[in-house]
Order: sequence, then structure tokens, then C-alpha cells
Amino acid sequence: MAVACALGILLMDQWSKKAVESSGNFGWGNVVRFKFVSHRHKSYETAGARTSLVIVWILALASVVILNRFGAWFQSAMSLAGLGLALGGAASNLLDILRRRYVIDYIDLGWWSVFNLADVAILGGLAAAFLG
Repeated sequence: MAVACALGILLMDQWSKKAVESSGNFGWGNVVRFKFVSHRHKSYETAGARTSLVIVWILALASVVILNRFGAWFQSAMSLAGLGLALGGAASNLLDILRRRYVIDYIDLGWWSVFNLADVAILGGLAAAFLG
């Protein structure tokens, strides 16, 4: 369940980023606009920082597996799906950092910072994991 959610969100987020990158900016009225924004950070340029991010992602995955295997946390289907979404979203943003040296953001509500589907999966997945 968790692996399917992780792969699903990873593929959907990467596809949506590619679609926005190739089609440009567009919107649905005044509510939601899709706008290509490259979120750059100095640390994304250094190999040591990128390696550290990969290590942190692997440690997060290992922590989830250990907590699940020993029965302490994350036993419900909702928790596992939420963890899959969170780890898949984080993996998608990490993939952007490793490949492009920046994260593609594209969902613009006008009153909030521009974000992407992976960001939604990370936050929503963690909420589901801890509530489940």
C-alpha cells in the first residue's frame, strides 16, 4: 500500500511538473493558476548538501520501516498510505534537486506561496499517517 502510494505520487508529480514546464502558465479563473516557478536554493548547488538530503530521506524511510515492523506506530492502512504519500512527495522534490538543482513549483493560489503536488502529498500524507 505505502509503496504504491509513493510511486503513484512520484509519477503524478513528475508528470505534472513536466506538463507545466512545457505548456507554460495557465489558470482556472481567479481561483487557481498554474505558473512555472523554479525554487532555487544555494545548497541545492553543492554536492555535499544534495548527498545529505539523500541520506536524510533514506533515514526517514528506515525510521518508518522500523516503527512499522516493531508495531510501535503506523499500523493502519491510512497511516501506511499517508507515509507512502509523504515519502513519495519528498522523493519527487529530491529528484528535482538531484536532476535540475531546483524544485519546480506551479500551483499558485494568489494568497499563498507557489507549491507543487509533492508538497501537498508531504503535508497531507503526514497528517494521515499520524491521524490513522
